[in-house]
Amino acid sequence: MNGLSEAERFLIEAVRRGDEQAWPQLVARYQGRLLAFARQRARRPADAEDFVQEAFIGLLRGIGQFRGDASLETYLFTILRRRIIDAQRGQAASLCLLNDQLRGKDDNAAPIDLPAPDPTASWYVRRDEHRDAQRRALAQAIDQLVSGYKESLNFRELQVIELLFYAQLSNSEVAEAVGVSPGHVASIKHRSLARIRQHLPPEARQAAEIGGTSGGDALLTEVWEDHRPSCPKRSTIGAFHLGTLDSGNRAWHDYVDFHLHRLGCRFCLANLHDIQAGEDQTDQQRVRQRILQSTVGFFKR
Repeated sequence: MNGLSEAERFLIEAVRRGDEQAWPQLVARYQGRLLAFARQRARRPADAEDFVQEAFIGLLRGIGQFRGDASLETYLFTILRRRIIDAQRGQAASLCLLNDQLRGKDDNAAPIDLPAPDPTASWYVRRDEHRDAQRRALAQAIDQLVSGYKESLNFRELQVIELLFYAQLSNSEVAEAVGVSPGHVASIKHRSLARIRQHLPPEARQAAEIGGTSGGDALLTEVWEDHRPSCPKRSTIGAFHLGTLDSGNRAWHDYVDFHLHRLGCRFCLANLHDIQAGEDQTDQQRVRQRILQSTVGFFKR
Protein backbone atom coordinates (compact mmCIF):
# COMPACT_ATOMS: atom_id res chain seq x y z
CA MET A 1 0.00 0.00 0.00
CA ASN A 2 3.02 2.29 -0.28
CA GLY A 3 2.92 5.45 -2.38
CA LEU A 4 0.27 7.02 -4.56
CA SER A 5 -1.30 5.35 -7.56
CA GLU A 6 -1.58 7.36 -10.77
CA ALA A 7 -5.32 7.81 -10.19
CA GLU A 8 -4.72 9.09 -6.65
CA ARG A 9 -1.97 11.44 -7.81
CA PHE A 10 -4.25 12.85 -10.51
CA LEU A 11 -7.07 13.49 -8.03
CA ILE A 12 -4.80 15.06 -5.42
CA GLU A 13 -3.21 17.43 -7.94
CA ALA A 14 -6.59 18.41 -9.33
CA VAL A 15 -7.95 19.16 -5.84
CA ARG A 16 -4.85 21.20 -5.03
CA ARG A 17 -5.55 23.30 -8.14
CA GLY A 18 -9.06 23.94 -6.83
CA ASP A 19 -10.80 21.71 -9.37
CA GLU A 20 -14.36 21.49 -8.03
CA GLN A 21 -15.11 18.46 -10.22
CA ALA A 22 -12.25 16.38 -8.83
CA TRP A 23 -13.29 16.68 -5.18
CA PRO A 24 -16.65 14.84 -5.54
CA GLN A 25 -14.80 12.09 -7.43
CA LEU A 26 -12.30 11.75 -4.59
CA VAL A 27 -15.05 11.70 -1.96
CA ALA A 28 -17.07 9.11 -3.89
CA ARG A 29 -14.00 6.90 -4.29
CA TYR A 30 -13.22 6.62 -0.57
CA GLN A 31 -16.31 7.45 1.49
CA GLY A 32 -17.78 3.94 1.53
CA ARG A 33 -14.69 2.20 2.90
CA LEU A 34 -14.08 4.99 5.44
CA LEU A 35 -17.67 4.77 6.63
CA ALA A 36 -17.41 0.98 6.96
CA PHE A 37 -14.27 1.44 9.08
CA ALA A 38 -15.86 4.14 11.26
CA ARG A 39 -18.99 2.05 11.86
CA GLN A 40 -16.82 -0.70 13.38
CA ARG A 41 -15.91 1.66 16.23
CA ALA A 42 -18.51 4.41 16.49
CA ARG A 43 -21.21 4.09 19.11
CA ARG A 44 -23.89 5.54 16.81
CA PRO A 45 -24.24 5.64 12.98
CA ALA A 46 -24.40 9.44 13.12
CA ASP A 47 -21.03 9.50 14.91
CA ALA A 48 -19.47 7.40 12.15
CA GLU A 49 -20.68 9.87 9.55
CA ASP A 50 -19.29 12.76 11.59
CA PHE A 51 -15.88 11.09 11.79
CA VAL A 52 -15.78 10.50 8.04
CA GLN A 53 -16.82 14.07 7.31
CA GLU A 54 -14.08 15.36 9.60
CA ALA A 55 -11.52 13.11 7.90
CA PHE A 56 -12.28 14.64 4.49
CA ILE A 57 -12.15 18.15 5.94
CA GLY A 58 -8.81 17.23 7.51
CA LEU A 59 -7.50 16.06 4.15
CA LEU A 60 -8.40 19.39 2.55
CA ARG A 61 -6.77 21.37 5.33
CA GLY A 62 -3.52 19.44 5.04
CA ILE A 63 -3.51 18.73 1.31
CA GLY A 64 -0.80 21.29 0.56
CA GLN A 65 1.60 19.36 2.79
CA PHE A 66 0.58 15.84 1.78
CA ARG A 67 3.69 14.19 0.33
CA GLY A 68 2.26 10.90 -0.83
CA ASP A 69 4.61 8.61 1.11
CA ALA A 70 1.61 6.36 1.76
CA SER A 71 -1.44 5.75 -0.42
CA LEU A 72 -4.31 8.22 -0.21
CA GLU A 73 -6.52 5.49 1.22
CA THR A 74 -4.02 4.84 4.01
CA TYR A 75 -3.65 8.56 4.70
CA LEU A 76 -7.41 8.99 5.01
CA PHE A 77 -7.69 5.92 7.25
CA THR A 78 -4.94 7.40 9.45
CA ILE A 79 -6.76 10.71 9.82
CA LEU A 80 -10.04 8.91 10.50
CA ARG A 81 -8.55 6.58 13.10
CA ARG A 82 -7.06 9.48 15.04
CA ARG A 83 -10.35 11.36 14.94
CA ILE A 84 -12.06 8.33 16.46
CA ILE A 85 -9.35 7.90 19.12
CA ASP A 86 -9.62 11.57 20.03
CA ALA A 87 -13.42 11.42 20.31
CA GLN A 88 -13.22 8.32 22.48
CA ARG A 89 -10.73 9.92 24.85
CA GLY A 90 -7.67 8.09 23.67
CA GLN A 91 -9.15 4.60 23.62
CA ALA A 92 -7.65 2.96 20.54
CA ALA A 93 -9.16 0.01 18.76
CA SER A 94 -6.78 -2.77 17.86
CA LEU A 95 -6.29 -2.84 14.11
CA CYS A 96 -6.67 -6.61 13.87
CA LEU A 97 -9.72 -8.55 15.06
CA LEU A 98 -7.46 -11.40 16.14
CA ASN A 99 -6.28 -9.20 19.02
CA ASP A 100 -9.85 -9.00 20.31
CA GLN A 101 -10.35 -12.75 20.02
CA LEU A 102 -7.16 -13.57 21.94
CA ARG A 103 -7.28 -10.83 24.54
CA GLY A 104 -10.95 -10.01 24.90
CA LYS A 105 -12.94 -7.06 23.64
CA ASP A 106 -11.10 -3.77 23.86
CA ASP A 107 -14.01 -1.38 24.28
CA ASN A 108 -12.72 -0.53 27.76
CA ALA A 109 -9.08 -0.55 26.83
CA ALA A 110 -6.78 1.88 28.58
CA PRO A 111 -5.85 5.04 26.68
CA ILE A 112 -2.75 4.70 24.54
CA ASP A 113 -0.03 7.21 23.91
CA LEU A 114 -0.70 8.32 20.33
CA PRO A 115 0.05 11.78 18.98
CA ALA A 116 -2.92 14.07 19.38
CA PRO A 117 -4.69 14.65 16.05
CA ASP A 118 -3.24 17.66 14.32
CA PRO A 119 -5.90 20.25 13.37
CA THR A 120 -4.49 20.25 9.85
CA ALA A 121 -4.57 16.44 9.69
CA SER A 122 -0.91 16.33 8.71
CA TRP A 123 0.42 15.07 12.03
CA TYR A 124 3.31 13.05 10.60
CA VAL A 125 4.33 15.45 7.82
CA ARG A 126 5.63 18.14 10.17
CA ARG A 127 7.75 15.93 12.37
CA ASP A 128 11.44 16.48 12.62
CA GLU A 129 12.93 16.01 9.13
CA HIS A 130 15.67 13.69 10.32
CA ARG A 131 13.26 11.34 12.07
CA ASP A 132 10.94 11.55 9.08
CA ALA A 133 13.75 10.34 6.83
CA GLN A 134 14.36 7.42 9.20
CA ARG A 135 10.70 6.46 9.06
CA ARG A 136 10.72 6.55 5.26
CA ALA A 137 13.82 4.37 5.19
CA LEU A 138 12.18 1.90 7.57
CA ALA A 139 8.99 1.87 5.47
CA GLN A 140 11.03 1.03 2.36
CA ALA A 141 12.90 -1.72 4.23
CA ILE A 142 9.64 -3.28 5.44
CA ASP A 143 8.17 -3.05 1.95
CA GLN A 144 11.19 -4.87 0.49
CA LEU A 145 10.84 -7.60 3.12
CA VAL A 146 7.12 -8.08 2.38
CA SER A 147 7.67 -7.97 -1.38
CA GLY A 148 10.33 -10.66 -1.04
CA TYR A 149 7.94 -12.95 0.80
CA LYS A 150 5.22 -12.42 -1.81
CA GLU A 151 7.54 -12.96 -4.78
CA SER A 152 8.83 -16.21 -3.29
CA LEU A 153 5.26 -17.25 -2.36
CA ASN A 154 6.43 -17.63 1.23
CA PHE A 155 3.09 -16.66 2.71
CA ARG A 156 3.53 -18.67 5.91
CA GLU A 157 6.43 -16.47 7.04
CA LEU A 158 4.53 -13.38 5.88
CA GLN A 159 1.65 -14.42 8.13
CA VAL A 160 4.08 -14.81 11.02
CA ILE A 161 5.62 -11.35 10.65
CA GLU A 162 2.18 -9.75 10.22
CA LEU A 163 1.09 -11.29 13.50
CA LEU A 164 4.32 -10.18 15.18
CA PHE A 165 4.77 -6.65 13.85
CA TYR A 166 1.26 -5.61 12.78
CA ALA A 167 -0.98 -7.43 15.28
CA GLN A 168 1.75 -7.23 17.96
CA LEU A 169 1.20 -10.76 19.24
CA SER A 170 3.75 -12.62 21.36
CA ASN A 171 5.82 -15.48 19.93
CA SER A 172 3.64 -18.04 21.70
CA GLU A 173 0.40 -16.45 20.45
CA VAL A 174 1.73 -16.40 16.89
CA ALA A 175 2.84 -20.01 17.19
CA GLU A 176 -0.65 -21.07 18.24
CA ALA A 177 -2.29 -19.00 15.50
CA VAL A 178 -0.29 -20.47 12.61
CA GLY A 179 0.45 -23.93 14.02
CA VAL A 180 4.21 -23.83 14.45
CA SER A 181 6.52 -23.91 17.48
CA PRO A 182 7.45 -20.72 19.38
CA GLY A 183 11.08 -21.45 18.52
CA HIS A 184 10.25 -21.42 14.82
CA VAL A 185 8.46 -18.09 15.25
CA ALA A 186 11.51 -16.67 17.03
CA SER A 187 13.72 -17.83 14.17
CA ILE A 188 11.49 -16.17 11.55
CA LYS A 189 11.43 -12.97 13.59
CA HIS A 190 15.22 -12.94 13.91
CA ARG A 191 15.70 -13.43 10.14
CA SER A 192 13.09 -10.80 9.28
CA LEU A 193 14.63 -8.18 11.57
CA ALA A 194 18.06 -8.92 10.12
CA ARG A 195 16.73 -8.38 6.59
CA ILE A 196 15.06 -5.12 7.59
CA ARG A 197 18.31 -3.88 9.12
CA GLN A 198 20.19 -4.83 5.94
CA HIS A 199 17.94 -2.53 3.89
CA LEU A 200 18.37 0.43 6.26
CA PRO A 201 21.11 3.02 5.80
CA PRO A 202 23.60 2.95 8.73
CA GLU A 203 22.30 6.12 10.39
CA ALA A 204 18.68 4.92 10.31
CA ARG A 205 19.72 1.43 11.45
CA GLN A 206 21.40 2.82 14.56
CA ALA A 207 18.67 5.33 15.42
CA ALA A 208 15.73 2.98 14.96
CA GLU A 209 17.23 0.16 17.10
CA ILE A 210 14.84 -2.23 15.37
CA GLY A 211 14.51 -5.43 17.36
CA GLY A 212 16.79 -4.12 20.08
CA THR A 213 14.35 -2.25 22.30
CA SER A 214 10.63 -2.05 22.91
CA GLY A 215 10.76 1.47 21.48
CA GLY A 216 12.35 0.16 18.31
CA ASP A 217 9.71 -2.53 17.95
CA ALA A 218 6.98 0.04 18.60
CA LEU A 219 8.38 2.23 15.82
CA LEU A 220 8.33 -0.75 13.45
CA THR A 221 4.67 -1.40 14.26
CA GLU A 222 3.82 2.28 13.92
CA VAL A 223 5.40 2.46 10.46
CA TRP A 224 3.68 -0.79 9.47
CA GLU A 225 0.30 0.69 10.45
CA ASP A 226 1.02 3.91 8.56
CA HIS A 227 2.04 2.19 5.31
CA ARG A 228 0.23 -1.18 5.42
CA PRO A 229 2.75 -2.97 3.17
CA SER A 230 1.07 -6.37 3.43
CA CYS A 231 -2.54 -5.28 2.86
CA PRO A 232 -4.04 -6.63 -0.39
CA LYS A 233 -5.25 -4.07 -2.91
CA ARG A 234 -8.96 -3.27 -3.00
CA SER A 235 -9.19 -4.91 -6.43
CA THR A 236 -7.71 -8.09 -4.93
CA ILE A 237 -10.25 -8.01 -2.09
CA GLY A 238 -13.01 -7.54 -4.67
CA ALA A 239 -11.79 -10.52 -6.70
CA PHE A 240 -11.59 -12.61 -3.53
CA HIS A 241 -15.18 -11.67 -2.67
CA LEU A 242 -16.39 -12.58 -6.15
CA GLY A 243 -14.45 -15.85 -6.16
CA THR A 244 -12.37 -14.79 -9.18
CA LEU A 245 -9.00 -14.41 -7.45
CA ASP A 246 -6.27 -16.29 -9.36
CA SER A 247 -7.32 -19.91 -8.99
CA GLY A 248 -3.88 -21.03 -10.15
CA ASN A 249 -2.26 -19.54 -7.05
CA ARG A 250 -3.97 -21.18 -4.12
CA ALA A 251 -1.33 -19.94 -1.69
CA TRP A 252 -2.14 -16.30 -2.55
CA HIS A 253 -5.87 -16.96 -2.19
CA ASP A 254 -5.33 -18.56 1.21
CA TYR A 255 -3.14 -15.67 2.33
CA VAL A 256 -5.83 -13.09 1.44
CA ASP A 257 -8.36 -15.24 3.32
CA PHE A 258 -6.00 -15.29 6.34
CA HIS A 259 -5.45 -11.52 6.22
CA LEU A 260 -9.18 -10.82 6.11
CA HIS A 261 -10.70 -13.54 8.26
CA ARG A 262 -7.98 -14.77 10.61
CA LEU A 263 -5.84 -11.69 11.16
CA GLY A 264 -8.92 -9.52 10.66
CA CYS A 265 -7.21 -6.36 9.39
CA ARG A 266 -9.80 -3.68 10.07
CA PHE A 267 -8.70 -1.55 7.11
CA CYS A 268 -9.13 -4.40 4.64
CA LEU A 269 -12.36 -5.55 6.28
CA ALA A 270 -13.70 -2.02 5.77
CA ASN A 271 -12.97 -2.41 2.06
CA LEU A 272 -14.60 -5.85 2.01
CA HIS A 273 -17.72 -4.64 3.83
CA ASP A 274 -17.99 -1.69 1.46
CA ILE A 275 -17.77 -4.04 -1.53
CA GLN A 276 -20.27 -6.47 0.00
CA ALA A 277 -22.72 -3.68 0.75
CA GLY A 278 -22.83 -2.74 -2.90
CA GLU A 279 -24.07 0.64 -3.94
CA ASP A 280 -26.89 1.78 -1.74
CA GLN A 281 -27.31 4.90 -3.85
CA THR A 282 -29.66 6.70 -1.47
CA ASP A 283 -27.43 6.32 1.57
CA GLN A 284 -24.23 6.96 -0.40
CA GLN A 285 -25.63 10.10 -1.99
CA ARG A 286 -26.88 11.44 1.34
CA VAL A 287 -23.50 11.04 3.05
CA ARG A 288 -21.63 12.36 0.00
CA GLN A 289 -23.85 15.44 -0.19
CA ARG A 290 -23.22 16.15 3.47
CA ILE A 291 -19.44 15.95 2.96
CA LEU A 292 -19.52 18.13 -0.15
CA GLN A 293 -21.67 20.77 1.54
CA SER A 294 -19.29 20.94 4.48
CA THR A 295 -16.25 21.41 2.22
CA VAL A 296 -17.62 23.76 -0.46
CA GLY A 297 -15.99 26.75 1.24
CA PHE A 298 -12.52 25.39 0.47
CA PHE A 299 -13.15 25.88 -3.24
CA LYS A 300 -14.63 29.38 -2.96
CA ARG A 301 -11.56 31.00 -1.42
